[in-house]
Amino acid sequence: MPQNQHKSPGKKIIIVACLIIFAGVIGIVTVRWRAAGIMQPAVTMFKDASCKLEQVMSAPFSRLAAVWDSYVDLRSVREENKILKVQVARLREEIAGYREAVIENRRLRQLLKIKKHLPDKSLLAHIVGCDLAQWKAVVTIDMGRKDGIMPDMPVLSTGGVIGRVIETGMSFSRVMLINDYQSRIAAIVQRNRARGILAGQGRSGCSLEYIEKGVDVEPGDIIITSGMDAMFPKGLLLGKVISVKTTNQSKLFQEIRVKPFSDVNTVEEVLVLLSTGLQDADKNRPAGSMKK
Repeated sequence: MPQNQHKSPGKKIIIVACLIIFAGVIGIVTVRWRAAGIMQPAVTMFKDASCKLEQVMSAPFSRLAAVWDSYVDLRSVREENKILKVQVARLREEIAGYREAVIENRRLRQLLKIKKHLPDKSLLAHIVGCDLAQWKAVVTIDMGRKDGIMPDMPVLSTGGVIGRVIETGMSFSRVMLINDYQSRIAAIVQRNRARGILAGQGRSGCSLEYIEKGVDVEPGDIIITSGMDAMFPKGLLLGKVISVKTTNQSKLFQEIRVKPFSDVNTVEEVLVLLSTGLQDADKNRPAGSMKK
């Protein structure tokens, strides 16, 4: 055992010395090769291999980073898209409101033009309800007795007569339209002054009744109020003749269809005349005369 212990340190010293000598030789050879340019190809190959290895190693991370950036951008685009949709919806509502205001303003200006040419005072009212059944044509307006509206007052639209007041409340009134089956208005043919009664025919419009055969009435003739019914002043527009039939020998009168100038299905605002034909007759009656 003592002999082995004495030998082991010597072996270690020899091994260390050999390693030092080998390292020195390698260092000298490396320096000489580098000086001679022998190591340059190996160094270049090593650098190229390192760059390629770096590219291969970094590619997945680059792709992952690109995917993450795309996801973040997509989230941002989605949020912006939601905001833009809300803004577009709001702008559409505003545009619709402006368009409705322009259309209403146009209708009101047309009514005001008519109002300037009316001999009596009138009130502008809005239609707030309607009952347009096949046998009935009645609308509700937003003015009543507190505004001075009374039954039998004429109601006009931009096209002419649309009906008359039949019932009033404090803040509303009901108006019978001229195409209601119970509507009867004294009328004349504007061209030849032939007198008749404009009767409502529901969705079919109106008919001009009690015009005898032989009286010259043609399609296109204008029908106006005659003022003979003590409700409507004389000369208000009612409608236009669209057909005339005289073939039925058993009848004394012609079958005359009339299309009202006022489109009862689209009217939204009306003018209520604050007088009736009877009131106008009273105004024109000489002083001291008695009512019959």
